[in-house]
Amino acid sequence: MKRLSCLTLALLAACASDRQASRPAPGLEGRAGRQLLPSEALATLSRALDEIDAALRRGEGTAERERREAQAAARPQDQAARFLAVYARPHDEATWGELRGLARAMPTSALPAVGMARLYLEWRVPDQVPRLLGAMGGVDAGNWLVDQTRAQADEQLGRVDDALAGYRRVVEVDPCNAAAHTGLARLALRAGDAAGARREAEAALAGLPGHAPALALLADLASTAGDSAATLEAWKRLTAANPSERDARVRLAGLLQQAGDLAGARDQWAAALALKEEAGGLATLADLCRTLGDQPCEQRALERFSAVDPGGARWGRIAEIRLADGDEAGAEKALRRALQQSPKDPKLLAAMGRLQQKQGHPLEAMEAFRAAGEEGSLASRELARSLSVEKVGRGDAAAVQKAVGALVDRTYRARLKAQPGLSGQLTLRVTVDVAGLASQVEIVEDSVHDEEVRACAYWNLKDATFPPQKPGRTTFTWSFSPGR
Repeated sequence: MKRLSCLTLALLAACASDRQASRPAPGLEGRAGRQLLPSEALATLSRALDEIDAALRRGEGTAERERREAQAAARPQDQAARFLAVYARPHDEATWGELRGLARAMPTSALPAVGMARLYLEWRVPDQVPRLLGAMGGVDAGNWLVDQTRAQADEQLGRVDDALAGYRRVVEVDPCNAAAHTGLARLALRAGDAAGARREAEAALAGLPGHAPALALLADLASTAGDSAATLEAWKRLTAANPSERDARVRLAGLLQQAGDLAGARDQWAAALALKEEAGGLATLADLCRTLGDQPCEQRALERFSAVDPGGARWGRIAEIRLADGDEAGAEKALRRALQQSPKDPKLLAAMGRLQQKQGHPLEAMEAFRAAGEEGSLASRELARSLSVEKVGRGDAAAVQKAVGALVDRTYRARLKAQPGLSGQLTLRVTVDVAGLASQVEIVEDSVHDEEVRACAYWNLKDATFPPQKPGRTTFTWSFSPGR
């Protein structure tokens, strides 16, 4: 095989520049329509295959496929363009079948076999590759992409010497081949030659800047050496070169967090989750934002988390944030969702009590405080004092009517100061059990429409004790007028 000339390397550098400018890479035809030499064409094809693999890793497969299909449509006689258009499709069994069909349509080309073999390698079934490539025989003689693919299979199969020889043959004819240099780097690392691995990885990046496997290998080398600064820098480099590589962003976020750069970790998690959401990442982002005091970010993360994993949503924290923002209605909704998950959580119940009290619903607030137990006991006692809720001694319905009526009237008189025209009638029905306790209190009529007066009557009747062994229902009515 003939080593590429300096002129050819300059041409490949120009092709790399075209890629960075997002212009289509040529197929077998070069710039300005010049027919490339065989080695040049294969080098261009190799770069195109690397581009497609990188696009699929980044989740940009659709745009890449459309670009390759447009090129194939523009050059229907170009076998390389047809092959790349198929290879750019999702790397699944359907695409493998299309490549097999392409092999029948292109009997003198090894490219479809190379494509099928690369899919096998991606699926980690390298044992299928030697048979597939061996069947090529003398077809497409001189196509060193076959050597490159066979070397990758040998590496996966543990045939180190064969893989080394194959990668070296490829580098001999294509000095800028990123995949071959990266393969040599992996094998050097496997042999304990860290310096050689680093040298080959850098050579891969010289041929194809941003080549993710080479950058990841450099990051692993730095990590193995215990150089945290170099490891962090390597992952920054990988993420900058491949901004749509979600896994790289997640790894970088973890390293930044370990280094104490919580703002940087937050930003990387946000970018990773913009590419693909998942519950664990959203929870991590929410924790980072909370630590940083970035409440809007935390709220967004928690609310997205609630959509992705409703069962694990942190509704209580969402309620806190909404309440801090003055969104009482939103906070109440979040608290109710939280209580659906944990109906007996004392902290949630106490929070609901405080919210209900703030919204002017003392009856519901008292209910939540009492359900919260010790967590709500102080608030419950304070609210009881403000509402004139006291323990009424055991007595019959008439005695309870009188005692509770006095307490309700006290609250009513206090409320007249704020609402001088307050008047109306309040009727409640109490269901008494065999022990003489009020098992249920229902509001039958309320034309007073005052939350505190209603709560006073309700809770005093709820706490009242009646003669035992006399279960039944009793109705209590009080009329209110400022002049009486």
